[in-house]
Amino acid sequence: MIEITSLDGKREGMFHHGETSCTFPGLLTFRKDSMSWGALSIEKPLSYPFRSHLHGTGLSVTPLLRVYPGAPPGVARRLQEANASLREGGDVTTVFLSGYDDIDTAFVRSLNESKLFLFDLREERAFLRHFFMLRKRYPNAVSYVDCPPETVPVLAYAGVDIFPDTPQHRAELASFLEDPTPHYVEMRACASLCAKRLLDLLYHEFWGEHEPYVATPDDQELFISSDSFWRPTVRRWEREVSTNYVPPSNVCVLLPCSARKPYSSSQSHKTFIASMRKALRSRYPSLTQLIVTSPYGVVPRELETLIDYDTVVTGRWSHDEVERSRTMVRTILEKMEDPFVIAHLPENEQAILDGLPCDVKVTCDGHPLSAPSMRALEDTLRSVADRIDTAAKSHAHMRTLSRFLYGTDVFGEDIRIKGRGVKQVYEGSSCVASFDKTIRPFSTHAPIRRRWVSMMDFDLKGDLFCVGIEDADDDIRPGDEVVITRNGEMVASGKALLPGHMMSRMRRGKAVKVKKRCG
Repeated sequence: MIEITSLDGKREGMFHHGETSCTFPGLLTFRKDSMSWGALSIEKPLSYPFRSHLHGTGLSVTPLLRVYPGAPPGVARRLQEANASLREGGDVTTVFLSGYDDIDTAFVRSLNESKLFLFDLREERAFLRHFFMLRKRYPNAVSYVDCPPETVPVLAYAGVDIFPDTPQHRAELASFLEDPTPHYVEMRACASLCAKRLLDLLYHEFWGEHEPYVATPDDQELFISSDSFWRPTVRRWEREVSTNYVPPSNVCVLLPCSARKPYSSSQSHKTFIASMRKALRSRYPSLTQLIVTSPYGVVPRELETLIDYDTVVTGRWSHDEVERSRTMVRTILEKMEDPFVIAHLPENEQAILDGLPCDVKVTCDGHPLSAPSMRALEDTLRSVADRIDTAAKSHAHMRTLSRFLYGTDVFGEDIRIKGRGVKQVYEGSSCVASFDKTIRPFSTHAPIRRRWVSMMDFDLKGDLFCVGIEDADDDIRPGDEVVITRNGEMVASGKALLPGHMMSRMRRGKAVKVKKRCG
């Protein structure tokens, strides 16, 4: 049984077997007749189904027939079918892969839950496919892979728990644990063909399987290599903005990004905002503003506090960068009725305008902050001001962010925001939420449609553990702010430590770090 203590950049926790506990990520030591992981002894896997079990507190191995990649298909099929009939009897299962996808998939689907799955990294694509299948199906199990040392950072980032105990593997794992960031993984992946091949497969073919386990970044991210453009967090952003962002009006201004984050704290965006406010006055809060950037594609103004990153800026946009921004803009425009786009973008970013399904007015004349450019922006906004409604409720930007995060406006009719840094949101004399990078509700009667965790009927005294969870939103990712409900009523809010789909399936460990309880 495992207990995950952290998924903030790495899969980390404790494995419990009887009175013995081991930490992971960890190292597996091979001896003559057995293996050991910390203080835990493990039977050595054999290639035939008849052998005596070790006695004591160690882990026994399910006896399976060894299948080698490259074996004739008929032989591989018969061996895997035989393994399927021998799959019971031990705590540890060796996952032999023949390299034939249909044969191996049928075998892996037949496997019962084990405490430990052993893999051999012979063919990277086959390994990743079946590793993620078992990880999703049996979240309480740990995995070992026999792999070259230089692949350890990529595999640890992917969620592998145990590696061979050699000086080289030990050094690679220690370095990863000191800096468990995607930036470090991408850098180390360039050390070998095998590691780079694994990373390419992870980012391009298996990002959907990997993404639910990747924590929402809490610190600034660095995007340096071309690989970073395809990180799971970036592709998650593209999907969530395209799906969950609701533009406040059908008049849309496209703006360039800035080095400083959030964008509105930069001098350039302060100038843009002042001019737009001057042109629109009370209608300004309802203006749709999209900041065009790489690698995130598009960042709506209301969501700018959710991301913090730095990247290499040369002024040259690749085809993939242009296409991501164009696709996201087009998806947002499809949510509007008769949209009108004002493109206040420098010439090198105007390629994203090609093929947009609406009228586009380019207001940039040379530099975006030049006097002619700013006059054109203000004049154009005044000409379409009557197409923008005044916001019906106060602090419209906060309500848009709330709908993006929780699927509903968690605030009442009239709210006030006080403070600097971490701001407090008041309804009358009651503080109902805090706002820093994100919204953390303290109290709401609105139905939460996203990022909810439903707990069983008991008094919540501290943090919320997996055994007390009834159900959770599958879209929750580690690091997300979540709302905890009991019998349909909000009782607390906090930070998720696990993906939503794992919370009710884990048998042990903490699921939500509670930050604020209601009442």
